[in-house]
Amino acid sequence: MKLRTGLVLALILVLGATGYFLVRSAEDRVSADMLLRVERFAIPSNWELEVETVRPERFLCISTNPCPSFYRRWNAGKELSAAEVAAVGSKVGFEMKTSQICQRQSNAIGPTTACDSKGTDSDYDYILNVTSPDLNAPQVVTLIVRPYH
Repeated sequence: MKLRTGLVLALILVLGATGYFLVRSAEDRVSADMLLRVERFAIPSNWELEVETVRPERFLCISTNPCPSFYRRWNAGKELSAAEVAAVGSKVGFEMKTSQICQRQSNAIGPTTACDSKGTDSDYDYILNVTSPDLNAPQVVTLIVRPYH
């Protein structure tokens, strides 16, 4: 009887470990796919990376922040033109619609959005936001990627 119980427990452990590794492998593939999609954005090499957060795919995603998701912020070092912002998303393979002309409004006070570009590839939503922290300050660019809803 003890041998049978031991075999059942061993089988449960093996199946549990196998299941865990299969789920983790699938999660890692989804996360890697998202990161490959992010790399399609043509980020200029002179932009200074300030923050990057990658939330990988998880079977149990218990958070207000979906998974997988991606957040990256750069200091552009200057005020960007609409053409420079459009060039960042020019090779992504889907349309990125820009909301404004990508320059700080003359009557703006403090940090303000200069423009944002949004698009979807049917799996993920993409937001490229350009913020002007202050008059004559270098712009900050944020890329956010979340599952398409």
